[in-house]
Amino acid sequence: MLNITVTLCVALLAAASASAADPPGDPPDDAGALSVADQAETAKPSSQSWRVFGEGALSRNSLRGNASAIEGSRVSLDLRYDGTVAPGVRAVLSDRLDLIHSNAAPRETNVNTLREAYLSWHVAPDAIADIGRINLRYGAAFGYNPTDFFKAGALRSIVSLDPTSLRENRQGTVVVQGQKLWSEGSLTLAFSPRLAGTPSGSTFALDLGATNPSNRWLVSGSYKVGEGFNPQILLYGGPGTPSQAGFNLSSLLNSATVAYLEFSTGKGRPLIAQSLGLAEPERVQRRTAVGLTYTTSFNLSLTAEYEHNTAAPDRQQWNAFSSGGPTDARRLLGVAQAQQELPVRQALFLYASWRDMLARNLDLSAFIRYDPATRSREQWVETRYHWSKVEVALQYQLYSGAPASLYGSVPQARKVEALLRLFL
Repeated sequence: MLNITVTLCVALLAAASASAADPPGDPPDDAGALSVADQAETAKPSSQSWRVFGEGALSRNSLRGNASAIEGSRVSLDLRYDGTVAPGVRAVLSDRLDLIHSNAAPRETNVNTLREAYLSWHVAPDAIADIGRINLRYGAAFGYNPTDFFKAGALRSIVSLDPTSLRENRQGTVVVQGQKLWSEGSLTLAFSPRLAGTPSGSTFALDLGATNPSNRWLVSGSYKVGEGFNPQILLYGGPGTPSQAGFNLSSLLNSATVAYLEFSTGKGRPLIAQSLGLAEPERVQRRTAVGLTYTTSFNLSLTAEYEHNTAAPDRQQWNAFSSGGPTDARRLLGVAQAQQELPVRQALFLYASWRDMLARNLDLSAFIRYDPATRSREQWVETRYHWSKVEVALQYQLYSGAPASLYGSVPQARKVEALLRLFL
């Protein structure tokens, strides 16, 4: 089966036309939708509206103890359309299919993730209305986003631990949304209806039970107080959903340094209670991420971030909780991963991104997240070389720490993955 999957991978990557266009840059988000609509003069989509690539990967997971390593392969097809379909109307479609094979038990399943599928109407020069599945991403921080309220349940397939990949490759939420812009600020109103009650693991499921399990609303407003000083306030809640308040702020300290702060507060249950199914009452929880990003003259960006989550266990709580054995610890990690929450009370997060490292088109990205309570670490590094239509990359991730530590409890000690991507 592994040979068949690899063959499919090679066939898919060889299918590109020699005249395929260069891969476009990152797709615009809704904040830039007005400029997109202004530039569109006809309803005919251009070839640049599409971004399609195939990806093949081979991986090896080393487990703790005497367990045999897990070898796997993956073939992925990733597509995005973002273009004008009628005067003043923009359509966005974003989908990813991951065909997965490994010798793990139980076997991993193939997963299709419909990330986005929505229409955006340029109602007026300063107003936009959206309807459909939208990946609503909020947060000024990089490694952990307390105000990214729609992130829970959004991940169907994890192909990289890179925070950028996690935010890009999750499924969006079905919403009705309106945005009003002023020269000094903006106001966004979003409503996400209840569409299903149970998540689905089927390959081509829309998984509405994960993204739309209840009626929820979000209000977001920002105002430009001064040059480079544009704070954002968010309010989030719904019937059966504890109300949350959030705050985002980023500021340019000098030509090379950006400082940011992200904070949220509201009632919720601790991660330990959720992982054990305990009927513990909700208490006010506070989540924070604060950091600096420094960019050098030679394309190296360095980010240092402090992360805090009162819903996660502190050192004393973790020591008592982990005494129940590794199963309890893995349950907590599973809940945190599903909700994309910080599983530790405090963490230090360091991220580096180096474009054209030592050679043109050779990039390096890496991060380390350190838990001072249990002295354990989560680490990831990727080196990637790209041509106009082809990219090759090598990824390595490592969980280190004592057996009773948080990241030392992860069954997977390390993983190596090599991948090839071809833009079609």
